[in-house]
Amino acid sequence: MDLILRIGGDPASWVVLDGDYEALVAQLHRATAPVIIEVTAPLTGRLVLSPKAAGSVVILQPPGGAVWRTTDWNPGGAFWKTTDWNPGGAIKPGAARAPIVYLASPAGPGTGTSRYAVSGDVNAQGVVQDIVTAMSDGTKRMLSLPVYDPSGTGVLVIDGAALPFAVVC
Repeated sequence: MDLILRIGGDPASWVVLDGDYEALVAQLHRATAPVIIEVTAPLTGRLVLSPKAAGSVVILQPPGGAVWRTTDWNPGGAFWKTTDWNPGGAIKPGAARAPIVYLASPAGPGTGTSRYAVSGDVNAQGVVQDIVTAMSDGTKRMLSLPVYDPSGTGVLVIDGAALPFAVVC
């Protein structure tokens, strides 16, 4: 059954397809390290959750075994696509697609902020592992990633000790 996950002050309702409610609740209850959860909406990717920094996590299952409708978890029923936050939506032919990192934001993932394209020289699994390592350290460990944003290029600095979650697409 599909589950809905809500984290802290982030307004997004993250969809976990065919999630096992009891197993996810148990995993989060006993988690002492970051947890990686596959999500399909509003962005598709790997959600890296730090139970220590999240503050609150809500896991919802459909009432009475019903099936969720898009409007149950996403008012307006819209999905966000790569072209919503990739200017022009173009990827160079033959080029590897650069991972996208979404950071928790009061505005949510649909506004064009808090999403950054990481350098195409870095693979998504490597970014996930770097975030897990930064969150796991237990000390203030900064992670720097070269990024692109419609405003320009630069470096994304993440404080793993304070980051509640990130989604890598």
